[in-house]
Formats: sequence, C-alpha cells, structure tokens
Amino acid sequence: RRPPRSTPKPSSAASDVYKRQIKVAASVAPPKKKNVLVQNMWNFICGGLAGMCATCTIQPLDMVKTRMQLKSEARTAKMSTLGTAIDLFKTEGGLVGFYKGLGSALMRQVVYATLRMGIFYSVLDVAKDKYNHPLNPLEKAGASLCVGAIAAMAANPFDLALIRFQADGTLPVNERRNYKNFADALVKIIKSEGFFNLWRGATPAVTRAMAINLGMLAPYEECKARLKKVWGDSYPTYIASSFLAGFLAAFLGLPFDNAKTKMQKMKAGADGKMPYKGFFDCLAKTLKNEGFLRYWVGFSIFYVRVGTHAMLILLFTDLLKYLIVGRKQSISQPYNLISLE
Repeated sequence: RRPPRSTPKPSSAASDVYKRQIKVAASVAPPKKKNVLVQNMWNFICGGLAGMCATCTIQPLDMVKTRMQLKSEARTAKMSTLGTAIDLFKTEGGLVGFYKGLGSALMRQVVYATLRMGIFYSVLDVAKDKYNHPLNPLEKAGASLCVGAIAAMAANPFDLALIRFQADGTLPVNERRNYKNFADALVKIIKSEGFFNLWRGATPAVTRAMAINLGMLAPYEECKARLKKVWGDSYPTYIASSFLAGFLAAFLGLPFDNAKTKMQKMKAGADGKMPYKGFFDCLAKTLKNEGFLRYWVGFSIFYVRVGTHAMLILLFTDLLKYLIVGRKQSISQPYNLISLE
C-alpha cells in the first residue's frame, strides 16, 4: 500500500492573510434594519403638514367654489367665477372673507391628509421594503380608493363645520348659525342635531374622496410613463401629468362634491322636513331642478383648486421629508418632484 498523502501546511504568510480576513469579517457589523415604525410615523406627519400648507394656499379658491355650488342650488342667474369672487369680497369683509372657516379646513387636513398620505405612503413602503413587491398601477389605485374612504369618513365632522362656515353668509340674517370657531360649530351641531349628524353628507364625502384619489393616481402614473418617452424624465413631464390627473380627479369628484356641499349645508324647512332624503335623492333633485350639466357647476374653479392642491400637497410632502427626515427622495418614486429620480 502507498502511504497516505500528507496535507501540505499553509505557509505562514497565507495563514496570516486568512486570519486577517476572519477578523475583518467578524468586525463588520450587520446592516441595520429600517425602523418601520419611525419611517411610517414621518409619512403621517409630513403628509398632514403638507395638507395644511396646501390648504392655506387654495382656501380662497375653495370658498369661491362652495359659493358657486350654493348659488346653483338657489338657481341664481349670476354664476361666473369672477362675479362670485367679487360678490364674496363685497359681502364678507374683503380678503378675510375668503379665509372664512380656515380653522375647520386645517383641522380637516390634520385628520384627512394625515391619514390619506400617511397610510398610502406606508403601504408603498411596506410593500416595497418588506415584501419586495412594488405596487403596480392597479394595486395603487385600489390602495388610493381605500385610504380616501377611510380618511374622508374620519374627517367628515370638520368638513361639515367647514361647509357650514362657508355657507353661512348666503343665508338670511335670522337663519345664520354664527359659529365662533370649529369647536363651537361641533358643539352646537351635537346639541341641536345629535352626535351622529356630524357625519351628515358622509356618503358623498367618501364617494368624492374615492373618486378624486382614483383620478389622481393611476392616470398620473400612466401619463408620466408615456410622456417620458417624449420629454424624458423632466419637470414638464411631471407637471403635465399632474395637471391631467387633476383634471380627471376634478371631473370624477365634482358631482359628489356638489351633493356633499348641499347635504352638509341643508336646514329643515318650515314643515320640518329636510330638502334631501339622502345622497341619491340629492343627485336626482339636482338633475331634475338644475339640469345635468349643473353637476359640474364651478368646474373651472374646482379644477384649479383640486389640481393645485394635488400638486402642492405632493411637492410639500417631498420637501418636508427632505428637510425633516433628511431623505433626498420621497418614499414613492412616482411622486418625487424634487429630484425627479
């Protein structure tokens, strides 16, 4: 038999290299896991702050839009946007009148924008980071529908107070509610109408939110993908996509916004009955008394309002994340209006 071969011993130099490699590998710390709770918390905080900043910017447009819808209900002849704005300036004490109900509008954004943006961005984060499954446009549209419904239902009491503030100036002096602030409005509504009436008009409000979210998300991404082939990854691509998404959101959401405004503003008549029995009754009576096209009364101002708000809230969200969280990119790349990927 042949003697077994002896394994050659490594040289001292090779042994030293091997030992150094072991030390380096042991000294390298494992990568830190993302703190999902903190990351999601900033999604909610930045979303709420962005919503408040955008609302302060477009509040005058929202005031004009609401007045135009109420004039349509009263079948007032003077329906132009400029005419409504001039009338509002004269009757509500100048520029201050355009910000009537701002407190309620901001409180609504504290709830609505915080939940809407926070949940949506967190869903994108979890899907991408934890499950390595970035949502496709259909899944994002479904997520936007769900978060719109949840946020609108939670924020309806403040939305109701806002509409009451904006509509008060259109009522006769002896019928005005004269709320002092949003807290006073909520307390008086509970006392005179009951706690659950804080959700009056919730059905059109939720439907409106779902329609607007659906119009904003999937069309925005589809338009952006197509325009990139023409204009590349540039600011015109994102701005044009945002305007188109705003147009579709306004077109889909305005009929429901119209019904929501009327239902939240309505008061019982002399016979003790409400003008509308419910959401579908409001839509039916609008069609019968005002005509089909009056579903979209004030569309120009509503488009400017919704489109501007959509662009501002997305831009402010990215900016706040950059300033506060220190990230140069937003959580969702499709909405990155700062670095443009």
